[in-house]
Amino acid sequence: MPRGQEKVRVPKADLSEVSRLSDGTYGYVLRYRIISEDQNRFSHWSPIKEIKIPQVSTVNGDVAVSATTSGNIVQIVWEDPSNWPSYDIFLKLDGGQYAYRATTQTRQDSFLIGYSNNFFQVAIQVASNEKEKAASLTIFESQQIDLVELS
Repeated sequence: MPRGQEKVRVPKADLSEVSRLSDGTYGYVLRYRIISEDQNRFSHWSPIKEIKIPQVSTVNGDVAVSATTSGNIVQIVWEDPSNWPSYDIFLKLDGGQYAYRATTQTRQDSFLIGYSNNFFQVAIQVASNEKEKAASLTIFESQQIDLVELS
């Protein structure tokens, strides 16, 4: 027996990472098709729809560093009232360019920086498919942290 119209909502957590849209901003690229309950009939794919994400807000975060015999252990934590499903972490060593480090679904990370580096900076952004630092996706960016003082 037909049910009539049904509304389907996809939770943010089930969406893929954001992508660069055709206008250079970031958002979700979506398309869909409808499948009957008995899975015998399929609609055509919908046209591609680009949905911009809302402007991201900066959040509070903290970076702690402790020296060990192997190097400096860096621990980062940050808050996120928007509850993005995942985050990309970028690391800048000794004034170079930001490099992609990892993607995480938690609001914390830790890693080791060798003693050959003098200072670093870390940035957290909403996870994207491109894995490149984008100011419009950055929610937390630390100050430059001097590692020489810790040794």
